[in-house]
Amino acid sequence: MMSNWIQASVSCGLLFLTFLFLQLRSYGEAVPIHKPLAELPQTIGGWQGRADATLEPDILAILKLNDYVMRDYIDMTGHNIWLYVGFWETQRKGAQMHSPKHCLPGGGWEPLEASLVPISFEGEPQGIVVNRYVLQKETNRQVVTYWYQSQGQVIAKEIVAKLQLIKNAIVHNRTDEALIRLTSPVTTTVEEAFTRQVEYIRALRPLLREFLPQ
Repeated sequence: MMSNWIQASVSCGLLFLTFLFLQLRSYGEAVPIHKPLAELPQTIGGWQGRADATLEPDILAILKLNDYVMRDYIDMTGHNIWLYVGFWETQRKGAQMHSPKHCLPGGGWEPLEASLVPISFEGEPQGIVVNRYVLQKETNRQVVTYWYQSQGQVIAKEIVAKLQLIKNAIVHNRTDEALIRLTSPVTTTVEEAFTRQVEYIRALRPLLREFLPQ
């Protein structure tokens, strides 16, 4: 319990320091996205896009996104994954990325599990590490997998993402960053739902390189 409190305090402190630093150093390069996220393929691996969704104006006013996509994908077995990719050209002048851990709980959904999980890729020995977040509402459960991406680097931990943001601002004069999030309902087990997400991520990640600045 104490370790959770300490971690939360450190996260809040870093968030404040990041905000303060970016406000004080208000100049810097805004790095545009390579292609609009709406142009992400409708077919990704064995998944087919069904419908796009939009964020409410008040949410967009808070997030200050430069581009985003929210799309429902379905596979041949009828299982679906909601994809969300949000991109910021710069996080100065009030634009700040929000952790899904702070935004997702609500509407009756309660967190059950939060863990860091590695994902391997063919021809890429190191792979990546992502956040896996399990939520429950009454008898319904869902798996949320997300990570941050900055200059081609995948970052799972919020604290590390904030430190990397400050480093990139100082060294490269860049604060562009993306949040990638997948959400799936649990129809049988959490592991089965997450396994489908991993297959989707392996097909998605190479495509993101065509859109997000490296």
